[in-house]
Amino acid sequence: MQEDKENPAQSLLSRIDPENDKSRINLFNEKVILQSQDMILKVVDSLDINIRYWAIGRVKETELYKECPIRIVFDEEGFQANRRQITIRQIVEGQFELIEGERSERVLYGTWIKRDWGRFKILYVEGPDVNRGFLESTDFIVQIEHPDMATGRIGGRFGVELQDGRTSLLDLNYVDNIRERGVDFMNTLIYFYQKNELENINYAAEKTREFIQDRTASIGDNLKELDSMTVGIQKSNDVVDVKAETTDLMAQKTESDRAIDDLASKKQIIETLKGNLEIQYNDDYQVIAGIDVTDQNLSGFVQEYNMAVRERESLARNWGKAHPQLLDKESEIAAIRKRIIDAADKVLKNVNRELAKVRENEREISERIRMAPEIEQEIKDVNRNYPVLQSIYLLLYQKLVENEISVYAATNKSKVVVVPYASGTPISPVPNRIYMMMFLLGVLVPGSIIVLREVMNNKVINENDIESQTSIPLIGSIGRADNANTSGATIVVGPHVRTGIAEQFRLIRANLEFMSANKSNRIYMVTSSTSGEGKSFISINMGITMTLAKKRVIVMEFDLRKPKIAQYLGLPNDGGISGYLAGMCGLENVIKASGIHENLYIANCGPIPPNPGELLVSDKTRQLFEELQEMFDVIIIDTAPIGMVSDALILSQYASTNLFIIRQSYTVKDQVRMFDVLHKDGKIQNPAIIFNGVEFLRKYGYGYGGTSGYGYGYVYGYQASGYGYYDDSSSKKRKKKKGLIKRFFTK
Repeated sequence: MQEDKENPAQSLLSRIDPENDKSRINLFNEKVILQSQDMILKVVDSLDINIRYWAIGRVKETELYKECPIRIVFDEEGFQANRRQITIRQIVEGQFELIEGERSERVLYGTWIKRDWGRFKILYVEGPDVNRGFLESTDFIVQIEHPDMATGRIGGRFGVELQDGRTSLLDLNYVDNIRERGVDFMNTLIYFYQKNELENINYAAEKTREFIQDRTASIGDNLKELDSMTVGIQKSNDVVDVKAETTDLMAQKTESDRAIDDLASKKQIIETLKGNLEIQYNDDYQVIAGIDVTDQNLSGFVQEYNMAVRERESLARNWGKAHPQLLDKESEIAAIRKRIIDAADKVLKNVNRELAKVRENEREISERIRMAPEIEQEIKDVNRNYPVLQSIYLLLYQKLVENEISVYAATNKSKVVVVPYASGTPISPVPNRIYMMMFLLGVLVPGSIIVLREVMNNKVINENDIESQTSIPLIGSIGRADNANTSGATIVVGPHVRTGIAEQFRLIRANLEFMSANKSNRIYMVTSSTSGEGKSFISINMGITMTLAKKRVIVMEFDLRKPKIAQYLGLPNDGGISGYLAGMCGLENVIKASGIHENLYIANCGPIPPNPGELLVSDKTRQLFEELQEMFDVIIIDTAPIGMVSDALILSQYASTNLFIIRQSYTVKDQVRMFDVLHKDGKIQNPAIIFNGVEFLRKYGYGYGGTSGYGYGYVYGYQASGYGYYDDSSSKKRKKKKGLIKRFFTK
């Protein structure tokens, strides 16, 4: 492994070379410089953008820039407050009225005006963009900020972003409400940035110049001192050029050493040749190879010997070892071997003689070197550092010239790729963005209200709300009917009635027939979670619907706490179910003709008993149902709400199907879950749900088309009066008007 040893002088100067910075520009540093307060402050002072002007118009104030015909100039001390606002009005040419708060003063053009926040004067502005018409038609508001405050405000509008990680580009952006001022700000900032860059280059060059000049002067003095010492030694010892003489002797010694090495090598070769021949036996014949003999006579003997050895080997292969010619050849080889040994001895004598001569010459040269004047060593000691100092001096001089050239040829490393420009349209406010925001608000606000309405609503609105709360089947929906609390409007089904609600009841009848196909008794209990959900309405009209199918039907008014059916139908309330269960009357006093259809009968409640629960669990209740089953095909039980009293749970054991009435926008979702829990707990058997009071067309997307009377737009519903199961004797029916917000979130 080789180590690259750099010249220390070169290493030092490479660090001070202004042109040696090959590293990539640190964009983060440049970003900080561009956004620094000092840089922006220079722009503020150059453009005076800490002083802003507005023209007062009839409707609004318009900020002016280059078109403003006046400007304020402060003295060297500058503005001495944080912020001030004054109003300037030209009275006549060269005379102004200066208004600050409640203070008003007339001042002249170009004269110094003294305030506690600074000394300034008002000047006219000349230029192609100036609009002098403002002087005659408007007053001017001048807002003055301290340059430091303006720098902070402007710095917040100026941004520098790295374009991407693969380039050395910076994106500069500045937000201003005046296009020209924004462009001027960017151009001026770039000017000061590049000027600052050149100043830094020149400053570095100046410091480099000072360093180089100081070092060259010091090294030059050292070189002169060494030269003077050398000359003094030579003069004092009467020596002209000791170095040249010593160099020549060293060259001679080197040549002698080389000659000694050559002769020693030659001697070794001859001795090796002679030794190899002397140790060979008479029958050992080998070619002499790998020995380079420079003596021509000896070289000839060696070649002759090698040729004879090869011939002898050929004879031995062809004729055998006993052949006469082979013996003659061996004698010849022995003679040649002796001649080689004799020639080698002569060559060795010559080599030894020449080697001794060269060694003697080498000893003489070494002695002459050792005996060289001590002045030679002294001169060497004096000049030991001379080459290093000389190389540093020359290199410093070279760098001084390069530094001067770099000063004259200095250019900015930064380059403006895209000149500053103002966008064609304002970035704020953007009309399209405002339109989009208004559109989104128009969509989101109603949508949010709808979502909030859905989230905050706890009432059943559609069939999905029912299906999400329970798995009990929905066997039909009944449209809303107007004025359903009056006896005339309670009946919506008849032999020749073909309305939508009538058809819905027929559909429910068909579904009930399907559910009860394998059951001998057709007893349907009608209940709900609370009062006002349409139990009596459903019971009466479902009974009529059954009679239209040739069924003998009785509707039992088993709501012993607050009966309604007899009252709606105008029937007498004597006898009744409560009287029968109490043993006060017979069955003939319970069953009454409805007056609606010949096959429809009503079992009225009778007097309201004080103990309905005890009557329902008596044996008379079972006896009543057994007797009625013998007399009627269908029994419909109109009972009290299951969510308020236990009556419905007691009566459900007699029913083949238990119908739970849910009224749209009235029944609470939790009540639906309650009915589902009763079914899952085994307290209610064979349940089904009827969805009542549905507004098909108005709000919820239901409805059939056509002209045959199937437009489900009827309205139905009881008033939300108190049911009074515990103490309702003083309750009054009243209709509340919902407020706008409440109506919106509860519909």
